[in-house]
Amino acid sequence: MSTISEIEAAIEKLPPSAVDELARWRDAHRAQRSELRSVDASLEQACGAATPGSTTDELLTVTRGEE
Repeated sequence: MSTISEIEAAIEKLPPSAVDELARWRDAHRAQRSELRSVDASLEQACGAATPGSTTDELLTVTRGEE
């Protein structure tokens, strides 16, 4: 299965309990992906923050998202 229409067709054939299980998986998967994007965004923001003369406290402020 590689297209949305194929996936939708397969879901239509599932019993209700399997659809519920799939929905729970999707919700957990979305939450996990959202957390990963948040980490990626934080790392992207911190990239390049360690310039000559930067203090540890300044760098920690950036990595904590306090800037």
